[in-house]
Amino acid sequence: MAEAPRYDDSLTIALLRAREAVTAQFRDHVGAAGLTLPQWRVIRALAGGKALDTTTLARRCVILGPSLSRIIKTLSERGLVEQVPAKDRRQRVIRLTMDGEAMFSQMWDVSKTRYAAIETAFGHEEMHDLVKTLNRLREVLEKQD
Repeated sequence: MAEAPRYDDSLTIALLRAREAVTAQFRDHVGAAGLTLPQWRVIRALAGGKALDTTTLARRCVILGPSLSRIIKTLSERGLVEQVPAKDRRQRVIRLTMDGEAMFSQMWDVSKTRYAAIETAFGHEEMHDLVKTLNRLREVLEKQD
């Protein structure tokens, strides 16, 4: 039997730790706006007038359907998102309201500053390579399923 890699060298642990370190850079300003990080991901995915069906939105935001339904309900109650008519009545299509777009614009100013700081600390080329490599890893693993 092959020896297991050291715990700290595990891909899953390294990814979890990196995710936590990155999201920690955004948690305070997202929380100050009264949002959770998943709610912010939904707002960000819909920014710029994009209306998305909930299946696409869930996949893009990496959120399970039942959780997305709760998030949409909460954001709708706050007047940040609204449902729009869909060609297929079986689909729910969501977009940001004007208040939602305003929230995005306000928060994006802080977020892009934080992204720039991460990129400066890590390196522009390294950041580009890392994102490209992680996306390639995801694509390879999804093809195996």
